[in-house]
Amino acid sequence: MIKVLHIITDANIGGAGSHLLTFFPVADRKTFSYEVALPTGSKLISKLDVPYTELPNIAARSFSIKGLLALYRLVKQKSPDIVHTHASLAGRIAARLCGCKIVHTRHSVFAPTGRSFAFLNQRLSDAIIAVSPAAKENLVQMGIKPESISVIFNGIKPVRRYSEQEKNDIRASYGIKPGAFVVSQLARLIDIKGHDYTLDAAKKWPDITVLIAGEGPHEEHLRRRAKEESISNVIFMGFIDKVADIHNISDLQINTSYGTEATSYSLLDGMSLGIPAVVSDFGGNPYVITHSKNGLVFPEKDANALADAVLQIKNDSTLYQKLSKGAIEEFESRFKIEDMAKHMENLYQSLIGESTSIRHRRLSNERF
Repeated sequence: MIKVLHIITDANIGGAGSHLLTFFPVADRKTFSYEVALPTGSKLISKLDVPYTELPNIAARSFSIKGLLALYRLVKQKSPDIVHTHASLAGRIAARLCGCKIVHTRHSVFAPTGRSFAFLNQRLSDAIIAVSPAAKENLVQMGIKPESISVIFNGIKPVRRYSEQEKNDIRASYGIKPGAFVVSQLARLIDIKGHDYTLDAAKKWPDITVLIAGEGPHEEHLRRRAKEESISNVIFMGFIDKVADIHNISDLQINTSYGTEATSYSLLDGMSLGIPAVVSDFGGNPYVITHSKNGLVFPEKDANALADAVLQIKNDSTLYQKLSKGAIEEFESRFKIEDMAKHMENLYQSLIGESTSIRHRRLSNERF
């Protein structure tokens, strides 16, 4: 059995945490054993179905001396075959010191940094996964060799489709009028997610209900703006544990990010239900939403273009049905969780050299 230790530094459930929560339920537990190292008190703990170890001094830190020491002791004790890190430089150093194979996943798109970044990541990774072609392009710009990067898109289990009665009950609980056209945005409330452009656009949508779900340091600013500018069609929902509720009552999703976006789990959730999306052209968004196929793409930081795109879809039922059908087709062909899992585990096996396993033989001819 191949032992894989995942190291994650997120105390909250962001893209990396969602990645693990979707992967583990479909992972091959006969060939692999999985464990997770994560920060003390992480919100992931209550949702994990694999063994885990809480560690101090690693929360939201790619590197610290204390974090490195804690991770080194853990890796030495667990003796995994593969250490799979999600942003943790300290985790990769610990793995290299202990002689483990190292996989590193790039979940976001960042502004290019110095060549020292490329040198460290190249030396401290036996394989690098990018969750979007945009993330791969970003890494190559920083000096990482393209041949060392595999693009493996995020995947999800389809969201359960609610009954009409369930949808009506949820809408009523939020005071949403029957028959209202609902646009939702599910993202952490930080400036680079572009919620200010959503508020600007919402002024042009008086008969549209806009749901903003999430929390973060930008929340107070956004609420104050909405109040001061009398943007009354926006509902701030705070942290939502059952995001399926929001997807099921939404007619359309928006993503206004202008920083870090690679492959949005929220967009994939909506696509599985046939919900089209209007997204900025930043990062990985255009690799998830194909313009005029499963949504519309607008120039980042352009509130007028966002407003017009949403109205175009709302006011054209033929276009809406076309995009809705396209959303399901794109999800089925590119973003199923089973596809993501088999590509990851195929990569693990190639590193360890388990070429004779049944699963490897079945997948060896499939393209990453």
